[in-house]
Amino acid sequence: MASRPPIFLRYLRLQTARNTRPHASRRTISTPSPTQPSKPPRISPNDTRSRLRRFNDRLPRFLRTYTTPLFGAPVTHITSFLILHEITAILPLFGLAGAFHYGTWMPDLASQTGETNAFDEGAARFGRWLKKKGWVDESDVNTVTEHETTGEKTVNRAGVRLVLEFATAYAITKALLPVRLAASVWATPWFARSIFTPTANLARRLFSRG
Repeated sequence: MASRPPIFLRYLRLQTARNTRPHASRRTISTPSPTQPSKPPRISPNDTRSRLRRFNDRLPRFLRTYTTPLFGAPVTHITSFLILHEITAILPLFGLAGAFHYGTWMPDLASQTGETNAFDEGAARFGRWLKKKGWVDESDVNTVTEHETTGEKTVNRAGVRLVLEFATAYAITKALLPVRLAASVWATPWFARSIFTPTANLARRLFSRG
């Protein structure tokens, strides 16, 4: 019976077998850099003042007394004024159009004459928008823009009446421009302090946490 190999020889064989095994390849794990949270877009003072300047240049000279002092105001006040101006244009426009649509009375502003007036401008602008929505036809818009709405049958056409409602609401809203400007300038400090600045700060905190 063969004698067992000495303990020392068995130890050498184990060490040799361990050394000849292929070593596991080390993987370099790169730690991904933490993604920077997206920040809300900052309001550029130059862009905001440029918007106000373009808006001011389009106003009649007697109305610029309301907006000219805003050029020296903080950017939050200028932005608040521009927002309020849009609100005072949208709310009366759609409010009046809805009142004319569901009511039984509407002022007759289609009889206005002249190359350019607010009614014709509103009829052309909202006629394109209503036609794009598929709510009126081309003939309905032409009937209003060409002032062919004196007959009772044409006014009773749904498409013609819809164009008339928006054109009339637009003309009234534009006529209220001095009142809207005065109200927007008057409410600007309150709007900037109570609504715009808290909302901007909240959005900045939400974006920074994300």
